[in-house]
Amino acid sequence: MSQADPVEKINLRLDGEVDYNSGLLFVSFELRIFNLLIAMIFSSILGQLTQMKIPPNVLAIFFIWLVTSAIYLVPFRFGLCKTLNALDDVHFSYYFFGVIYATILVHYLGGAEWIAYFVYFFDLVYANVLIMKRARSSIITVFIAFCYFSLLGLEYKGFLPHYTVYTPSATTYNNLDYFLGTNVIVVGISFFLIAFGTGLFSRMKEEREKSLIESKNRLIAKSVRLEEMTKALRKKIAENKYIKRAAVGYVEKKEFELTTVKKDLESQIAKLRKTQKSMVFMIEDLNAMSAQLKEARDHLEEKVKERTDDLLEISQKLHRSERLAFLGKLAGSVTHELRNPLAVLKNTAFFLKKMSQDKEDQRIVKCVDTIEKEILIIDAIIDDIMGFAKTKPPELEEADLKDLIEATIKKLKIPELIEIKREYLETPKINIDKSQITHAVSNIANNAIMAMSGNGVLTFRILGKGEEVCIEIGDTGPGIPPDQKSLIFEPLYSNKPKGTGLGLPIAKMMVENHNGRIEFVSVLGEGTVFKIFLPILQKGRNGK
Repeated sequence: MSQADPVEKINLRLDGEVDYNSGLLFVSFELRIFNLLIAMIFSSILGQLTQMKIPPNVLAIFFIWLVTSAIYLVPFRFGLCKTLNALDDVHFSYYFFGVIYATILVHYLGGAEWIAYFVYFFDLVYANVLIMKRARSSIITVFIAFCYFSLLGLEYKGFLPHYTVYTPSATTYNNLDYFLGTNVIVVGISFFLIAFGTGLFSRMKEEREKSLIESKNRLIAKSVRLEEMTKALRKKIAENKYIKRAAVGYVEKKEFELTTVKKDLESQIAKLRKTQKSMVFMIEDLNAMSAQLKEARDHLEEKVKERTDDLLEISQKLHRSERLAFLGKLAGSVTHELRNPLAVLKNTAFFLKKMSQDKEDQRIVKCVDTIEKEILIIDAIIDDIMGFAKTKPPELEEADLKDLIEATIKKLKIPELIEIKREYLETPKINIDKSQITHAVSNIANNAIMAMSGNGVLTFRILGKGEEVCIEIGDTGPGIPPDQKSLIFEPLYSNKPKGTGLGLPIAKMMVENHNGRIEFVSVLGEGTVFKIFLPILQKGRNGK
């Protein structure tokens, strides 16, 4: 064997590494092209099926990026790069195109307000895993961070137009703390953490490859020395048969050692293959982590919206409570001052009526009757206001709802053309304040009578629903317009000429004092049904 044989082996080894790395880069660019094609299809479908405003330029950038990646397949497919440095140079040049395309996509897909910055992560992982020179992978990482933060700064300052693809609950560009915290610090740290993690695995791979190369070099050096020794031994074997036999045994021994070393080298190569597989699994884990990060951000936005809605609801309730307290105090003061003049008017009307009957003057009698009717209306209004201002805690006692409804119906002034229907199911007796529940039912029933304008069907039902009983009061009136449904329980709101706007608020207050609730269903042109729900198991102050 000539002295040139070891050099030929080294050249074959280098050629094999070039072919292996060229094939690995070819597969990585195939995956890029496949991902870009999927992204184009997904963006097109997402823009058509949802309300997201995806600019048409997005598909153009995806297409240009895909064509650029396809062009880079050529040198790796046909072996145009003859050395490892040439492969690394061509691969390194690609990222300046890829990062620019990714930055343009992030710009058109919403900048910091959405999740488009994930397009950087794939090139970040590929650069730190596949670029052979560590300094170049660091340059790419810094270049990605520079492009992303420059884009955010230009959009935030207004030098570039901002495209809104998806509007979250709190706009990123209107909240500087959120903008800096989530989209600058968190994303920037994630860039460098991913680069550091993938670079660490890449360095482990390089160290293992370096160890294998050193083992190969030692093996080649041993092979050269063995060949020299073999030549010397063959010369001596020709002179002495004994030495020849000993040399044959020695050669066989060295061949056995060489075989053992070869097996050990193959075992190390197999371990290297396993390391590469583990790196593939790591990339898959990184993709899963990116998806989890997106999901966590979506949940954060939902929680912020829920907390905002809760605070708004609490604020509205506090405002309503303060307004009710003020109205109650004002109503109590006003109605107290009206009682004495009203009593004087009642006595005067009675005296006038008595005097006019003696004189038999019908005009005076008619005027006095009108005064008395108006006094009754004023008295009813004062009762409503006093009921609103001085609602007391309920004094509970056992009651039969059927008897209570019947007693309430007898007190109502029902026109002749209104039909009363009753539908009573068997329900247990419950502990309630009879006067308050009677008052609540009367207020709702009077509203129903006025809504039907003297002609219709007024229905009373008693139902059992689990741990509650339900009193339903239905009418066949015109129904409640949708824009008034949220206002009917507001104090002083009324669409009736002589209404106080306190009947339903008082009914609601009295029912809620019993740990109950009022609901209603209304259909325009068909009528309205109010439902009073009262708990069956409720104890009063006396423990009943």
